[in-house]
Amino acid sequence: RRVGRRNDAIRTPRAMSDPDDLDDADAGGASTAETHELKSTAFLLLLVCLACAFVLGLVIKHFKITFLHEAGAALLMGMGVGLALWAANTSGSVTEWVDFNEEIFFFLLLPPIIFESGFSLSTRDFFNNFGGICALAFGGTLISTAVIGMCVWIFGAIGLITYLPFLHSLVFGALVSATDPVTVLALFQELGVNIDLYSLVFGESVLNDAVAIVTYRALINFHQDGVSFVSLITAIAFFGYIFVGSVLVGTFFAVATTIFFKLIGGPLLASHTHIEASLVMIAPYCAYTAAESVSLSGIVAILFCGIVMAHYTRPNLSPESQKNTKEIFKTLATLAETFVFIYMGVAMFLENQAWKSIPFAIVALLACMGGRACNIFPLTKKINAWRSPGRQIPENHVHMLWICGLRGAIAFALASSTIRDLGVESGRVIRTATLMIIIFTVLTIGGACSYLVDRLDLKAPSVWNEMDDSPGGGGGGAG
Repeated sequence: RRVGRRNDAIRTPRAMSDPDDLDDADAGGASTAETHELKSTAFLLLLVCLACAFVLGLVIKHFKITFLHEAGAALLMGMGVGLALWAANTSGSVTEWVDFNEEIFFFLLLPPIIFESGFSLSTRDFFNNFGGICALAFGGTLISTAVIGMCVWIFGAIGLITYLPFLHSLVFGALVSATDPVTVLALFQELGVNIDLYSLVFGESVLNDAVAIVTYRALINFHQDGVSFVSLITAIAFFGYIFVGSVLVGTFFAVATTIFFKLIGGPLLASHTHIEASLVMIAPYCAYTAAESVSLSGIVAILFCGIVMAHYTRPNLSPESQKNTKEIFKTLATLAETFVFIYMGVAMFLENQAWKSIPFAIVALLACMGGRACNIFPLTKKINAWRSPGRQIPENHVHMLWICGLRGAIAFALASSTIRDLGVESGRVIRTATLMIIIFTVLTIGGACSYLVDRLDLKAPSVWNEMDDSPGGGGGGAG
């Protein structure tokens, strides 16, 4: 039998001409062609949805519809497409390529969103508020994780909702603590909201995402290897290593890019602006993938790469490339953001959901609000105690910080990973609850943002700028 198998494996051209073999080859070729057509159909469907979402966004802007933002509209459109595909019982090959894929999200869609945010950021305002941002991102995420995890575990233990083991509950608390206020920040930009509030919300959300991912990884390690004193110390040290290492990786690629353009730039690159812009686009992806390849945070790396490149690399580009790169990154970020919301909407009906976990999702939503209150109000009070009286976070900003904790794609990507990391039973409950929380927060809080901006009077100028511009102003550190 072994000899026969080896002879079959090393067939001569003549042997391959057997009619049965030719029939098998034809069938395989037909199958491959059919799969290619189905993939093309799925991709075409997503592109049409993307175009429709942009058109719908223009309609929303034109008619000044305030209760529905572009992100919410894209999410609803994705849900409609997913429902239609589910109702039509579409081929699995099509739904597989239309459905949410966390690898595509983390390596294709997320990097341009984060980089563009850093590349277009006002670095002065960001670092003026850096102390507060770090307090909210690090301390706030850990407090939120504990509150949410304890709540769903206790309610599950007494039988009111689906029960999750304690460590699984903490994993859920960590991933659902990842805020993703794309809708809020987009509205803030359109409405001209106070730059200090914008910097706090943006910085907290980006660093918070990184902290949530690291916390998720640490808890998954505890689940697989057990909890011990050594593992706890290792996890704490891992946090510091992740953050510092990621900042250094992002800064390294940004500085290397700056040096390159400073030394090589000039008439050569100015006459080949398409190559110049292409080289600028490669650097942030290198920072992201390099950080991920050594178990660091690609989010933090690419954010600081964008911040440093905006400050040092952009002035060394030709005037045309300075304009082109800004527009290119903005376009890529807009495409990726819209694609992500469509993606999540489609997943509502194309993935097997644990619909019995609706009570779990309601309790988890209330726990999210409570967990955010438990970190925003005490921490902002502590931040204000550190700051001088003229540079404290106003009460209306504190309320908006609490309200605008939307959940988004990072929370859903981590939730999708729990099926592999925690098992199907817990994973489906977590994924369904997370998706419900995302849909609710994006549609309700995102829709209410325009009203809240006016209600809370959030367009006041920055107190930092007022003090810096005043006689004798300009002192004070980041806080």
